Amino acid sequence: MFNGRLNLQSLQTRSVSAAVMIAVVVTILIVGGIPFIALLGLLAAVSLYEWAQLALKCEKPVSIIYLVAGVPYVMGSFLCCFVIFESIGFFWSIIFLMMVWVSDSGAYFAGKTIGGPKMAARISPNKTWAGFGGAILSPAFIGVVAMFLYRGVDDFSLVALMMMGISGVFIGAAGQVGDLVISAFKRKAGVKDTGTLIPGHGGLLDRVDSMLLAAPVYLMLFAYGHG
Repeated sequence: MFNGRLNLQSLQTRSVSAAVMIAVVVTILIVGGIPFIALLGLLAAVSLYEWAQLALKCEKPVSIIYLVAGVPYVMGSFLCCFVIFESIGFFWSIIFLMMVWVSDSGAYFAGKTIGGPKMAARISPNKTWAGFGGAILSPAFIGVVAMFLYRGVDDFSLVALMMMGISGVFIGAAGQVGDLVISAFKRKAGVKDTGTLIPGHGGLLDRVDSMLLAAPVYLMLFAYGHG
């Protein structure tokens, strides 16, 4: 099962960076208010800056197209995050973040340990179908557990659990597409990472690429489920 391709030093660096980021984000979510808005604005500004730097590395007129497209793509995603955190409550906001985080981790571990056929070799050579499976099944599991905890034993609903599991699959799939979008963008720009801000992860866009599409999908699924 294990193919020995896990880089333990890289994994340790990634884990420490991820733990610090998760602690900061969750703490500010708990505090809320101005610190939360300031953090979201800062993350959006840095992401947009990195996007612009990538766009400027591309050949014209593609660079102009990417530059213009980045504004609604990046800012629209962070606006969806603001709506999620402000309107659907702390519990489901944390579940959204957990889905995105475990999807990335599930893809990484499944891809590195199982390997197998490549999913999009020309865009992202390291991505495998096994990794994609890990990316959609891990948030589905989180969704099922979250719904069970939210409803409790007395209000158990198999349909609700199934719907939340399916929602997790959609979130994971959206995250993988978002990841591929940034990977394709980096190939166009001729760079390995979007920046050097986060040890073990590269730039901020390398860390939030899955969230950029997952946020609007999560918001739409939540709106549909409560419509």
